[in-house]
Amino acid sequence: MIAENTNSYTIERFLSIGKDKFLADLTKKFFDIDHSELAGTQSTAWSEEYDNLVQCLRGRKGRVIFEYNIPSLSKTIDVVVLLEGKIFVIEYKTGDSKETKSAIRQVEQYSLLLKYCHSSSNDNWIIPILVATGEDAQENDYHGIDEDMVFNTLTANSETLSDIIDEVCKRIPYTGSRIWEDSWEHGIYKASPTIIDAAKNVWRENNVEGFKKGESDETTRLSAEAFIRGVVEETKNRPEGQRHSICFVTGVPGAGKTLVGLNLSVALQEHGASMLSGNGPLVAVMSTALKRDYQKYKREKATLKDIVSVDAIIRDAYGYKKEIFEKRLEYIVGEGTVKLKEYADKGSQHVIIFDEAQRAWTQRKMIKPGQAGKKYWQEELFPFSEPGILLWDMNLRDWGVFVCLVGGGQEIHDGEAGICEWLKALKNNEELKDWHIYLADELKGAEYNRKDDDNLTIEDYREYFSKTGRLTVDPSLHLTACQRTPRSEKVASFVQELLECNKADAVRLYSELESKYKIYLTRDIEVAKNKLRERHAQLVPMKGDENETRMGMLMSSNAERLRPYGYASSGANKSSSKVASWFLDSDEYVSSSNFLEIALDEFCVQGLELDLNVVMWDGDFRYNPDTNNWDYYKFNGKVWSPIDHTKSNYELQQFYMKNAYRVLLTRARKGMIIFVPEGDSKDKSRAKEVYQNTYEYLKSIGIEEL
Repeated sequence: MIAENTNSYTIERFLSIGKDKFLADLTKKFFDIDHSELAGTQSTAWSEEYDNLVQCLRGRKGRVIFEYNIPSLSKTIDVVVLLEGKIFVIEYKTGDSKETKSAIRQVEQYSLLLKYCHSSSNDNWIIPILVATGEDAQENDYHGIDEDMVFNTLTANSETLSDIIDEVCKRIPYTGSRIWEDSWEHGIYKASPTIIDAAKNVWRENNVEGFKKGESDETTRLSAEAFIRGVVEETKNRPEGQRHSICFVTGVPGAGKTLVGLNLSVALQEHGASMLSGNGPLVAVMSTALKRDYQKYKREKATLKDIVSVDAIIRDAYGYKKEIFEKRLEYIVGEGTVKLKEYADKGSQHVIIFDEAQRAWTQRKMIKPGQAGKKYWQEELFPFSEPGILLWDMNLRDWGVFVCLVGGGQEIHDGEAGICEWLKALKNNEELKDWHIYLADELKGAEYNRKDDDNLTIEDYREYFSKTGRLTVDPSLHLTACQRTPRSEKVASFVQELLECNKADAVRLYSELESKYKIYLTRDIEVAKNKLRERHAQLVPMKGDENETRMGMLMSSNAERLRPYGYASSGANKSSSKVASWFLDSDEYVSSSNFLEIALDEFCVQGLELDLNVVMWDGDFRYNPDTNNWDYYKFNGKVWSPIDHTKSNYELQQFYMKNAYRVLLTRARKGMIIFVPEGDSKDKSRAKEVYQNTYEYLKSIGIEEL
């Protein structure tokens, strides 16, 4: 049984249900608990909205929707009122909230996102209204109306909202059909020509910080982009039933995979191209960098429309999945079957670029709270992993190309499926049997080739698809030029051998890169920071790159005993806005990475880069000379305890923890300093033996000591 859409009502229905029923509906839909258990803040906000709107909407006919999610964009509007052919976008600031510029800008942004990225809103007037319930009445300018049928933001309080709605309806006569109001919610993400042009302009006219750096040859990156554009054209023109393809783009850390995705997302906007990422910090840093950079270099041209267009270039994967679940996929609870929703629009994106595709969720992760987007889908019968649902969705279109950007050995979180999950979905789903697969030979490398739940490897899947004639292997899809470390392409290989404890190869690779890419080793945190500042001061921005150079402090998410050195777990710093500030704020801000006061972990920095960094090595990951391998520990609040090797997920935990250090050790373009604490004989949680073997191992490779 499909859950009722309990946040959307005709106005007549809304006026008749009563407050208790209204609050119970919203609570059940968004919190899945009894109304009495709901935290007071949200309940109070909904209650005040109800009281205000009951007064404002009496005698009117239309529809009212609460907590409306803009399809595929992870943006939620407090209230949408569909009335006389117009869309009222209403944000409430209750109590003592002030009508700040940021609040006005927020509601205006929501309105523009609907206008330019929502298929049901392109041809209707949109009226953004900020309601500050406790404020005095404000004068509004009804003459400042945007040429694209979007009002300037109007301001109201509890008493004036009804009058403002009346005034707008008087100025813009009603034309059209009430049928539009009932079908409006079925609208999907679809970038309008206006926003496509703006997105291309933003990308073309700026020098996006962190994504156009590099001295390396662009040959392999441009070759990959050209190859994929060719696949798009070929796929689109194939005979019916053969018009879906998937491309896997591999490359060493920093080789430019993300830049390939961004370029393709912009270049292929006419096909509805979108770049998706489940990496929240990465999305935040890239979108913030785009917006800040555009304002910096083109301030006189930077309208909110231009800034909003960034959302057409890169989007959070969660919002895209939510659109699938709410607009297209109907799941029969208890049966484990799926079908296309009645009257569903099959979507407008013919090209999807998925960043860090190796981190997509397994089926078990998808049924955990918050992942599938629908609480009643938390059951073992749910048939899809994240790759499975994304490919099922693309298969609805008459043609489509999925591009997976793949980082080797980059899975760092429980539930990240690895690349085999994509191939498994293509093999096991009968509806996907005609998809063609494109990849480079390097995808079979050890850093990519993790077994799936069926104990199959990429090689097993390659053999299967080769026999079906659905596989094309092409070197264009592997990037070899390393932009993150433009002076040497051996850093990734060196880190690989170091982590695999292949000492002879690590020694050889270190000697080859030493003069081009400096790595230092120290046991003194102040020495590490001073050396970092010294090297940072010597850096000269690359030609044509006016952005600041970046340095920063990195630590593992399991590093619990760096507090005596001034660095605690980065949990408090993991919000997307704080990570964006860390990467993008200038030196004078204490939030900036360059201030060296805040350290981020692998979850915050994966897919991103610095010029220089300090990697702080704690007791969670220790070299064992007796086994020539790594031991893995978790801190229990008193001492370090080895991970229980008898548990079923022991090997998986090892895999994730090793990859965490792989991520940390491959973030810097121009060099790094490794800090291994000395330890303290008086503190058993930081005993000298916790760190000594790791330090001796790194020293034996030949890394220069400070």
